[in-house]
Amino acid sequence: MTAERAVVAVVGGIGATTAVLRRYAALVEEQAGLATKVIASDYGLHNLPTGTGAVLLVRATPEREQRARTSVVGVPVLTDRDCTAVALTAALLTSLGRAGRTPETSRVVIAGANTMPLLNPVLLAAGIRDITTWNPADALAFPLRRIAADANAVINLVGGGGRFAWPRHAAPAVIVPDPARDPVLALPGLLQALTRHPRARLTPEVQHACAVVLSAATPPGEQLPRRIDETLTRQVAEFATDALHRGAAR
Repeated sequence: MTAERAVVAVVGGIGATTAVLRRYAALVEEQAGLATKVIASDYGLHNLPTGTGAVLLVRATPEREQRARTSVVGVPVLTDRDCTAVALTAALLTSLGRAGRTPETSRVVIAGANTMPLLNPVLLAAGIRDITTWNPADALAFPLRRIAADANAVINLVGGGGRFAWPRHAAPAVIVPDPARDPVLALPGLLQALTRHPRARLTPEVQHACAVVLSAATPPGEQLPRRIDETLTRQVAEFATDALHRGAAR
């Protein structure tokens, strides 16, 4: 199936409105050059349109994401959370690189790890070996400020303001998701790669390859690129395709 003929089914999870799905569909059509079909609910996964080359599942819970991956056979499933994990990994690589640190020698804390369990495998694929997961339920016995005291970076998925603050002079690099930007940066290129490879499976290694592209394209003073453009989409597609080929060869 070629990218020109493939259809991306843009499917709504429990938190997605029709307006949100249409915005994603427009982005896919404009930036990836792929036709789309909006399906309002993930209950419609059993009736995908003919020629579907990939499913984009938007604003679903982790449990429903897993159900979608299990129920959809022969078509790759990509979620907005998958793409957010790519962006967070890219921001982390950018922050560590500017601090003169390598992934292998860095300690990273994921605050709110239970809200995005798929992030940990992507960080491992990126070379991060020292990962501490923390959740708000741990705050009384293990305050985040103490857990992150000697960390090089904190990926903060829970916010929290002053409750989770630490002294400025001792602060690690802090990475906070941007829900308007993070899910879309790698999305067009990833979909191009997935629709060109029937039965392709998104892996942490593929996500890491995309994160490398985003990090390399980040301008000075930023953690991530400000916007998507044709060059970024093409490079993400190329790196994702290479990673898919490496995975298939194993």
